[in-house]
Amino acid sequence: MKKLLISLICLAVVCAVGLPIANGIVMERTIKSTIEEHNSQAGKTGTGFRMKLLEYDRDLFSSRIKWCIENPNGFPGSETAQLVLVDQGTHGFFSVTSQTTLEENPWYMQWVNTRLNGKDPLSIQNRFSLTGATGSTIHMNAFSIKEKEKMVHVHALNLDVSTGNGFETLDTKGRWEGLSQGSELLMGPVTFTSELEQLTDIIWAGKNTFSLERLKIDDGKSDPVDFSGLTVNFDASASEDKKSITMTTDFHLDRIELGGKPLTDWTATFKLKQMDTASVEQFMRLYSNVMTQAGQRLEITGGNPGDFQNILKNEMARNTPQLMSVLNGLLKKSLGMEITDLDIELPEGEVAGSLDLSLKKDLDPSNIFVFAMQPDMMFSFFDLDAQLSLPYAFAGGIPNLTEPLLPGMVTGLFVIKGDLLSFDMHIREEKLFLNGHQVVLNQ
Repeated sequence: MKKLLISLICLAVVCAVGLPIANGIVMERTIKSTIEEHNSQAGKTGTGFRMKLLEYDRDLFSSRIKWCIENPNGFPGSETAQLVLVDQGTHGFFSVTSQTTLEENPWYMQWVNTRLNGKDPLSIQNRFSLTGATGSTIHMNAFSIKEKEKMVHVHALNLDVSTGNGFETLDTKGRWEGLSQGSELLMGPVTFTSELEQLTDIIWAGKNTFSLERLKIDDGKSDPVDFSGLTVNFDASASEDKKSITMTTDFHLDRIELGGKPLTDWTATFKLKQMDTASVEQFMRLYSNVMTQAGQRLEITGGNPGDFQNILKNEMARNTPQLMSVLNGLLKKSLGMEITDLDIELPEGEVAGSLDLSLKKDLDPSNIFVFAMQPDMMFSFFDLDAQLSLPYAFAGGIPNLTEPLLPGMVTGLFVIKGDLLSFDMHIREEKLFLNGHQVVLNQ
């Protein structure tokens, strides 16, 4: 009995000393692999953000880590190119917790001291477990600052982020109480969640939700905007073989007021179906590269926002071959676009509609030039089913809405049905039908 007791005591001592030390080692490996993984993916996507480990002091029961996030072109709204973070970690029995501060950023501490009377509103806590999972809890206290002689009240923020072993999953949950500036601006509260799983280097599948309780803008110079009850859900799901991906977005808006007119209950669901995963990833890389290059050129020319549109056009032209390659990969059989549950309440009545468009076979972008010469040929590539109805009182005064626009049309885009304007378009047996009549484009 005495030997068993001694063995248990020794085991307890070993665990008491060994587990915190082991957790400290796990924390160091996790942080270093996180930085390496991030920089690897940043290189693949072409983004400017990089992470760098500046100092790592690991003792038996605590660690101090100094690292930074770098952007060669500076962070938006400032000339700062480096954000320094300092973590003070405590090694526990089952995990490591650390407190993160921004105290070694002179620009940040100057802002806290001069604008917030030295009261830092941020509190960041990180968790590292033996299983390799990590988590962060970010809290921002409410604060007020003066901008152009007016007080802006920024309300509290709470955010939780967690990742699974190997950083293949990412879950977030947050709530921001919003901000306000007198009667001119009111925004919030905002809530958001996500449950994601890494599909490729830069594509994540899963669900995201976002809700905004209210947004009111009234500067006295333009028509006020006031809406409430906005909810947006985004879902990305992959096929079993992960070669295609479908993205679905649905939204609901309880109430919106534009120019003094109150409108209620706006809903719609938008879906992009069966997109080639490799081509989507190629597009995301191309988009990131184009935006990065455009931003760098804007910086070189002096940063005039008015020049950005022309710079972006030039970057798109420069990347035309890559863009055509992306289009060729995306325009594959079964690619589709779908709009359902479109329902908008207007003072004049209800707007409702749906759309289902899909490719029946692969489409080469060069076919577009053939379609310009022989438009009816495109009907062999697509399946189409589209309907839309809207109040005549709302759109009846728009010229040519109910008149044929082309020689091959029997009706206009819309026909009058009672107090509604109705649109009905289909492709059947490689023929286009509008409001029940065939449309012949080769005339």
